[in-house]
Amino acid sequence: MDIDWATTIINPKELIHISRGDHKVIYKYLIQFKELIPQRIDSLEKSLEAGNRKSVRQILHQMSPQLQFFGIKNIVSPIRRLEHEYETIPMVELNTLVDSILIKLNLAIEDVDLTLKKNF
Repeated sequence: MDIDWATTIINPKELIHISRGDHKVIYKYLIQFKELIPQRIDSLEKSLEAGNRKSVRQILHQMSPQLQFFGIKNIVSPIRRLEHEYETIPMVELNTLVDSILIKLNLAIEDVDLTLKKNF
């Protein structure tokens, strides 16, 4: 059985490669994403509200490998920018960048939910 990847923001190429197409391994990674990312989104939102630039940077840095692994489109560049400029970037711009990242993360969660529902 092939997995139906009806995704809008996730590119499963790396996930398929790393898991060698093993559906059990893919399932494990999808579940892990579904469990970890919402928690980190919550932490990210709280840090942003508190104006805690360092915490925002740390959370994004922690999430970055997993987001790259899931091939989330147009997310690596803003995260890298925030990792390097978190101390100097104007707060309004920091909020705008993080908001765009949060939108993509929520879309990625929807992709994962849909993939799990359709295939597992």
